[in-house]
Amino acid sequence: MTLLTMGSVNRDITAQLIDFPQPGQTVLAAAAETATGGKSANQAVAAALVGADSHLVARCGADAAGTEAVASLLEAGVRAEAVTPGRGAQGMAFITVRADGENTIVVIPGANAELAAEDCPPGLLAQAGWALLSLEVPLKTVLETAARARAAGTKVALNASPLPAGPVDLRDVDMVIVNEGEARHLLESAQGQTGKPADSEADFAGSDPAAQLGLETLIVTRGAAGAALHRRGEPDVEVSGIPVRAVDTSGCGDAFAGALVGRLTCGDSLEAAAGTATRFAADAATRFGTQCSYPRDFRVSTGS
Repeated sequence: MTLLTMGSVNRDITAQLIDFPQPGQTVLAAAAETATGGKSANQAVAAALVGADSHLVARCGADAAGTEAVASLLEAGVRAEAVTPGRGAQGMAFITVRADGENTIVVIPGANAELAAEDCPPGLLAQAGWALLSLEVPLKTVLETAARARAAGTKVALNASPLPAGPVDLRDVDMVIVNEGEARHLLESAQGQTGKPADSEADFAGSDPAAQLGLETLIVTRGAAGAALHRRGEPDVEVSGIPVRAVDTSGCGDAFAGALVGRLTCGDSLEAAAGTATRFAADAATRFGTQCSYPRDFRVSTGS
């Protein structure tokens, strides 16, 4: 099976800081670098690096940055035939990384805003085992692509980030991958729609959150603490984190999502795929950058 990832590709400009600036404050960066990023591009690279047949559908910039992005994707093993130039400039992400590895990210969509569901070739969608989507492109594009994938018999995974202010329609989604704050937001929205009181302190364990969201599977990432696997009507599974000295957590959520769904297309069980994804994301956190930090020599353990 192949993995079809559809969404954003950006140029990342990353500055390394001792601490984040306060409003009105100017600080000096220790270093800076420019590289290819974007949530979906990162995820497609992660999937390719763990052995998946990884295809990306995206709009790159009609400029040198777009050309460079396609070259970096190909170097990582991503099939980029469906990455096409838009009318606008390459999307950009301005990232600051604090000394403890925490980060802030500001995204300018650029050509990503032009991506439409029709940009996904029907044949490519039909041959995919999974479609992996995220929310750095228009929500309309994401929802229409999910519906097309469902009609084609392709399973849909959504990395529901960055979350919009309102509810997200998950009717055509099989799996959602989010962090704890994002999961809480989705559950509060679902509870509000059904008249149930929203509980911002809700504990996901034992409450069947996947069923509450109408999903087969909800994956909640917990940073260094690992991840929790919630499958509708089944016991929760905890995946332990991997202790590392993190220097930059930018792109680690994308690394996890891409590696997890990538390994699912390779036939791994959810538990094995999540174990591989946790190790892959932890390794990425030990280097600066997003997809440029992903390990090129990563070994998948069939016993994970």
